[in-house]
Amino acid sequence: MKKENKAKSVKRGLKLLRIGWFFHNFMTIIPVIVLVYVQKGITVGDFFLIQGIFRLAAFLFEIPSGYMSDCLSRKRVMIAGGIFSLAGFATIAIAYGFWALVLGEALLGIASALFSGTLEAYTYDLLKRNNTQKQFLKEYGGIHSIATAATLIASVLGGFLFARIGANGILWLEVLFAACAIFAFLFLPELLEVRRIVKHKDAFVDALSITTTTLKNPKLRNLIVFPSLFAAFTIVMFWALQPIMEDATVPVAVFGVFTSLNQLSSMFFSKYAYKICEKLGEIKVSIISIGTIIAGITMGLLATHINCMPLIYAACAILALSVGIRQLNNLQYYTLIHHNVESKERGTVLSTRAMVSTALGSIFLIAAKFLMDGYGITTMLICLFGATILLGISLKNVAKQINK
Repeated sequence: MKKENKAKSVKRGLKLLRIGWFFHNFMTIIPVIVLVYVQKGITVGDFFLIQGIFRLAAFLFEIPSGYMSDCLSRKRVMIAGGIFSLAGFATIAIAYGFWALVLGEALLGIASALFSGTLEAYTYDLLKRNNTQKQFLKEYGGIHSIATAATLIASVLGGFLFARIGANGILWLEVLFAACAIFAFLFLPELLEVRRIVKHKDAFVDALSITTTTLKNPKLRNLIVFPSLFAAFTIVMFWALQPIMEDATVPVAVFGVFTSLNQLSSMFFSKYAYKICEKLGEIKVSIISIGTIIAGITMGLLATHINCMPLIYAACAILALSVGIRQLNNLQYYTLIHHNVESKERGTVLSTRAMVSTALGSIFLIAAKFLMDGYGITTMLICLFGATILLGISLKNVAKQINK
């Protein structure tokens, strides 16, 4: 492919990725999802359990999806992800009861697995086509900034739409947005040059070999474990925000405002991740990230134990903003991992990372379900606070590998 044609394909691919990912993340359901699910016959604790099952479904499909993206087509895997997302929301729209919702979330979990490493690997190798992969953190952060802007707009609208068109109306809107995302992904340029050619071994053995080699590599293992553990903390905190606000008698109409604050924070950290990391370095940024999470948990505890509404609003706002630092943490470690893997294995390695992340997220969410139902939200937050010591231990191991 000629140089000018490569530049055009890269530019077109990045534009379509932004459009597709915008629609994929235009989730008006997010600020009211707990209310939607409770209307469909489950408890708040069940919601956390279902989110854990969502991650278990993603866990089971992480390695197959990443390997398919390496050997078949990253573009086709993303299109399949869009189709599963559409099917998941359609199932939830017509569902009622625990097991019906589990089926819908399982389909969304498969969609998450299909996108988790593939979108990222596609972006890096698309830039590599034009020898601009050094701009990955900036470009991928830009894609996430636009996607976060979509979630931000959707969050502002979510509360109002819930009041106007109801739970099922919001869910059918998500089906429409998933269809728009699929349409954008259909026109992405193919990256045939990065396909993995497998000789003298079957696909299962090859995929398993890449996964075990990745996890045995001390540097890659620690670069995977710390952000995965960090993500597990933030996902519990994010989903705990709605029960915290409900417990603190915050009006449902403003739930979307606090969710949008979270999206603003995520958008900021996505856009400026490369600048922050360049200035401070990975370890300092990670220490700040841990401190921010501790502050967020503290605000959650404060919100549930005071009667002053202005302070409750301030505490919920700080909690919502603190969770957004997950984007900064993810992007800096994504970049470090990319620089240490080959293109022909990239999808499988990234899916290995996503597998670890979804497993830890699932464990944390299932534990949160039993803590919430059995002991209440305060006990759950205290346990989460105590578990932050795991982040410190994991970061210490990362520092040893980076400083080698």
